[in-house]
Amino acid sequence: MLWRATSRAAPFLSGRSMIMAGSRVRKFVAYPISAPAADGLCVINWIAELHRDAGETPAREDWNRRGALEDFLPAFADWRFDWLDVAGLIRSAEAIYEFPMVDRDPIPGWTSGRATLLGDAAHPMYPIGSNGASQAILDARALADALAGEHDVPSGVDGALARYEAARRPATAKIVLSNREHGPECVLDLAEERAPDGFTRVEDVFAQGELEEIAVRYKRVAGFARAS
Repeated sequence: MLWRATSRAAPFLSGRSMIMAGSRVRKFVAYPISAPAADGLCVINWIAELHRDAGETPAREDWNRRGALEDFLPAFADWRFDWLDVAGLIRSAEAIYEFPMVDRDPIPGWTSGRATLLGDAAHPMYPIGSNGASQAILDARALADALAGEHDVPSGVDGALARYEAARRPATAKIVLSNREHGPECVLDLAEERAPDGFTRVEDVFAQGELEEIAVRYKRVAGFARAS
């Protein structure tokens, strides 16, 4: 379960940094979405995530349900870094909303006649790596390219839709499944497993090049590799 909100607060670290802290059991994400105003404060988007077992989540998926501090703030009450007071940031939000993390198993087809699916309608996935939005953009490009390749769209639409689906359905299915393992955010779980009491040097926890390889591997899965 995610709890999401924005808060006005002082910039942290570089002023443009995005942070992820914790593991898949308990995680906090924050990043600025505005420049500092005259009072020195900026708008910070934040996400608090807690693992919930079956039966502990709402029966109906709803992304407009107001969240309650008592449901998640205790898990972050002592999260204070030299550069960010997580609990204070949470408390300063005007409105907080619950966002259940949901996905669906990949399906065998998207197209029926001259209708097809793209984006969340085709491949709902966990919000890892901003891929809910990113993959919809890649779908739209692939669909446009497939249609543009037809000299006569009315008669060639079946072939265009088939090429679009052949290009995008296997690719997005891989991302759906990868995101269930938390994609590149698995590095948080690895750090928790290898250094449960914390560490000073990341080199003592990860082998040289290991973090980069995890990131590159996910970029290939998500279609973000620069070469492609």
